[in-house]
Amino acid sequence: MLTMSTLFRYKSDMSDHTTIPDNPGKIAFHHGDLRRSLLDATLSLIAVNGVQGFTLREAARAAGVSHNAPYRHFPSRTHLLVELAIEGQGLLLDALKNSGKRIVDPRERIVRVGMAYMDFAVKHTALFRVMFSSDVARNRTSELKAAQDATFLHFESELRANEQAGVIREGAIQEHALVGWSALHGAAMLILDGVLDNTEVAAHRKPREIARLVLESLLNGIQQPAQPEKRRSSK
Repeated sequence: MLTMSTLFRYKSDMSDHTTIPDNPGKIAFHHGDLRRSLLDATLSLIAVNGVQGFTLREAARAAGVSHNAPYRHFPSRTHLLVELAIEGQGLLLDALKNSGKRIVDPRERIVRVGMAYMDFAVKHTALFRVMFSSDVARNRTSELKAAQDATFLHFESELRANEQAGVIREGAIQEHALVGWSALHGAAMLILDGVLDNTEVAAHRKPREIARLVLESLLNGIQQPAQPEKRRSSK
């Protein structure tokens, strides 16, 4: 059972390849920390029933506490989802930063960032769906907005490093970052929903290979044009 407490336990161990466990096994909820127990229980329910498939009463039951206990920390199920989304964005940002930590080439570094994004979506699908759910989007707090912005700004900064290195043409970095992130996120959702399973171009590719394809296609489209060779004047 994947819980948020397990994610945080492994957070400090992340390297170039994020080491959050895929299936850490059943983990007991710690009732000494009611908030943590409820977040863990909710994530477990969502992994089985989807973002819409839980109530605060069900989360309380899964955590082994009274049905009134959640209201000490979360006025509604939406507040609980937003809290999960904030924590998820922080974990995602750490994964993106760690993915390119030892890579000097800016082009390869942003590709690795895209691959880390895809890895996170595939390995932590329940949390990823919470982070980008309509319930969360409609109830975005200033704290959540700051967490989301930080993730996007990291992607944008890696793209800007490619601009400064002359890999891509100058200008419109924010627009290019938006296009790249949208394509990457769209590919991740298509994979999670199984839409690409039967497509010829994607069926034989691993998710992180598709992420590489998306980012390299973006970079190829906005790369610095080759300078034409100057003709030698004949005398």
